[in-house]
Amino acid sequence: MRCGMTLTLLLIGIVVSQPTVTSTRIEAEELTCLGSAGKALSSASQANGVGEACRSGALASPRKEVAIQPDHYRTAEAGRPTIVPVATTDPAADPADVPLGFNDPVYANVATGTSRIALSPDSSLVDASIVEHSGEPTITCDGSCNITRVRIQSREGVRCISGNINLTWVYIAATGVGSDHADGLQCYSPGSTGTVTVKNSTFKMAGATTAGYWSADNWRGSHVFENVLFEGGNHGLRIPADGGSSVSLKNVYFVLGSFRYSAFLFDTVNGRRIRITQWENVRWANWQGDKLVLGQFIPRP
Repeated sequence: MRCGMTLTLLLIGIVVSQPTVTSTRIEAEELTCLGSAGKALSSASQANGVGEACRSGALASPRKEVAIQPDHYRTAEAGRPTIVPVATTDPAADPADVPLGFNDPVYANVATGTSRIALSPDSSLVDASIVEHSGEPTITCDGSCNITRVRIQSREGVRCISGNINLTWVYIAATGVGSDHADGLQCYSPGSTGTVTVKNSTFKMAGATTAGYWSADNWRGSHVFENVLFEGGNHGLRIPADGGSSVSLKNVYFVLGSFRYSAFLFDTVNGRRIRITQWENVRWANWQGDKLVLGQFIPRP
């Protein structure tokens, strides 16, 4: 007997749906889920086992939607239905919560300046705009500090020494000149430790650079990124194993094609690499005019 039925797969963070499929005793057929390369991930002998069959592998990527369209549903040689994933993104439903430029509205009330600033331990800098070209760090945090709604245009951005350092709604545009090795932010103080937390911020690099964010030379702290955009430079984010104990990324975006070498690099040192504690919603991004459009997910390295 032939019948119409609706197939719905509900996984963690995934919805797979097929409006109507006509099949003969599909409940007794074997269902196969394929990865992006077409390799079978798992199978189930009954339709109600689909959730378990596809629980791991490419179809279980966080926040990734996989849709079964009529032209993506076909019968294999063995007579069983095959699901081919179709990756989709919806920029309007998932905007990047970061400053999109030096003149982003979040900086409407900043006070302007042209001098470098050294922040003493346990101090804060709020609502500031600094444009200077000394080649030295524009802002230095000598200890724990908070930097909020600050924009920088210079040859070298922020230098972190030690302590708990928090950047929130910070826009750093650093352009290296000549023999510079410009960084948007650099953690440098061999043997020091701390936690650098960057939220709702943008690193935009150009010219002679190292990275948007760089930590090395036995800096032993941890690095936390949430809602952060990287664009330009040799690398967007670079942390060798001797540059920290751990790194966490959530809602982090890299502008596709803007990096000289790679979007990120976690160098191996003495056979060890920095520990990645979180890798959630890390994606490519592209500019369409003045609009940032989020693209494909980047696999955890």
